[in-house]
Amino acid sequence: MFFNGLTPQPEKCCGCEGCRSICPKAAISMTTDKDGFVMPEVNNELCIECGLCEKVCPMFHSAKVISAETGKAYAAVSKNDDILAESSSGGIFSIIADYVLKNGGVVSGASFDDNLRLNHTIVTDSDGIDKLRGSKYLQSITGDIYTRIRDILKSGKMVYFVGTGCQVAGLKLFLRKEYDNLITSDILCHGVPPQAVFDEMIRVVESKYGGKIIKYSFRDKSVWGWSCNSSSSLIKKGNRLLYRGNEPMQQAYFNAFIKGDNYRESCYKCPYAQSRRPGDITLGDYWGVEHYISIPDTRKGVSALMINTPKGESLWSIISGNADTYTASLEDIRQINKTLTSPTPRPEGRDIFFVRFHENPAKTLMSYYRPSKKRDLLYLLKRNPLTSKMISLIKKLSHK
Repeated sequence: MFFNGLTPQPEKCCGCEGCRSICPKAAISMTTDKDGFVMPEVNNELCIECGLCEKVCPMFHSAKVISAETGKAYAAVSKNDDILAESSSGGIFSIIADYVLKNGGVVSGASFDDNLRLNHTIVTDSDGIDKLRGSKYLQSITGDIYTRIRDILKSGKMVYFVGTGCQVAGLKLFLRKEYDNLITSDILCHGVPPQAVFDEMIRVVESKYGGKIIKYSFRDKSVWGWSCNSSSSLIKKGNRLLYRGNEPMQQAYFNAFIKGDNYRESCYKCPYAQSRRPGDITLGDYWGVEHYISIPDTRKGVSALMINTPKGESLWSIISGNADTYTASLEDIRQINKTLTSPTPRPEGRDIFFVRFHENPAKTLMSYYRPSKKRDLLYLLKRNPLTSKMISLIKKLSHK
């Protein structure tokens, strides 16, 4: 067991850092394991076996923080085109965040720092929201974020926290009481690779073009529209260059992520991969929405959201006017978001990914690249606004 001074097994740890944050004797520190995942390590000389670390563990106590399934689900699209363009899907996170900021609160979510390290941070203004917006397909480090949020909540300020299911659950268990001024959103999540794999992708692209990447987007709508097209902004000799869509290593990283070969072991046994969720509101992409709901234009992205608690329902009733909202079926959302029914199956490739990655990181990642003349042609066509609209119209008509 974890609380008697033994470090947990990888499949029983999500890396939320709640245990380290709650320990009264600072007996738990976070280390990086051989595959690059953060793990707690217990100092037996300091541990007093109080059991607090076990009590706040989201892998052991999911039943304490998940809500009853309400069945209330929506497809939603922000009415603000600027926000929508910068969002991964329908821009609903930004609507909630804006409401909290305007009411004197703070927002916490995952943000890249200047070295493209992904950490949870706290922002207090709309400029900071830009850094939190958008999907990030690797694990964020929470650090001392739970402790900082607790202090802000105690001051009476509103806090909006966004993270994976286990991170939201970890925060709630760490707090050990309900706070009326806390709003949470969990995101629909397949699983998380470690920072080290992302770092290797960045290193290869930087080496190839001889510059430094200063911004990375996993979901750039500027060419493909609502899709999974990555882009990187690179500075070379004082000039800013942008690589979108058909950069092989970026595609390789995304393919490896989708295949699920490099997730945390705990992701394959995630207790939050179900329709009962830990957040007040669950956010995700409503892929395939055109099969279920008639929406005038889906090219800019559509969010799927589930209302899980009375607090979430009350909040949505206040802010929903900022979005075009359509009543949705939870069952329809499940059809494309399989992690609403079960965790990502552990693929055979998980056994060998990190073995090969340690031997040759770049070669291992590039083995997931799949050249496609069709994709490259579509990339060129979609750079032209006219052909982009024609492609979108053809797709829309084909679903009728």
